[in-house]
Amino acid sequence: MATKDLAPCFAEVVRRHRKQIRMSQEKLAEKANLSSKMISLVERGERTPSLTVADSIAKGLSVPLWRLVKDAENLRRE
Repeated sequence: MATKDLAPCFAEVVRRHRKQIRMSQEKLAEKANLSSKMISLVERGERTPSLTVADSIAKGLSVPLWRLVKDAENLRRE
């Protein structure tokens, strides 16, 4: 069985968390102190965020970074 890459799973998890709290990409970008373009690129899997950017996104979503990583790991195993 092939294992999915973590980056696309992380992208999907970020999108799911954002939509779950009904937050726009623009609002997340503002809260994370990032550009909305960066949020879009990360969510589409076109950019793999650095640890610093991933942490900023987590803070913008008001979830711990470990939760995003754990959710991405779980998605990867599906």
